[in-house]
Amino acid sequence: MSDYTKVNYHDVDDRNGMYFLRDELDCENMGVTVVECDPGWEGKEHAHEAEGHEEVYLLIEGEATVTVEDESVEMDPGDAIRIAPDATHRIHNGDTESRFVLMGAP
Repeated sequence: MSDYTKVNYHDVDDRNGMYFLRDELDCENMGVTVVECDPGWEGKEHAHEAEGHEEVYLLIEGEATVTVEDESVEMDPGDAIRIAPDATHRIHNGDTESRFVLMGAP
């Protein structure tokens, strides 16, 4: 068995612009998702307290705002934000397409 797993996110099922890679990569302790957001797209507000998952959102291209609790955090390409498991959060996309890489653990 190899010490690595490789997958291209374009080869994973598109679930409304979300590409979940955890199972495809055989990850045991983290999740990885690529999110392609259309202009004006807004994600669902949520938290991961029950699972104890902290998340990191890395904006690869475009512009967006991530709301954490009641604070709006403007994101530019290259910006990353860590979100605590008990913090409610959601993505608000800007006027252009954007692409995020979302990582969560455990």
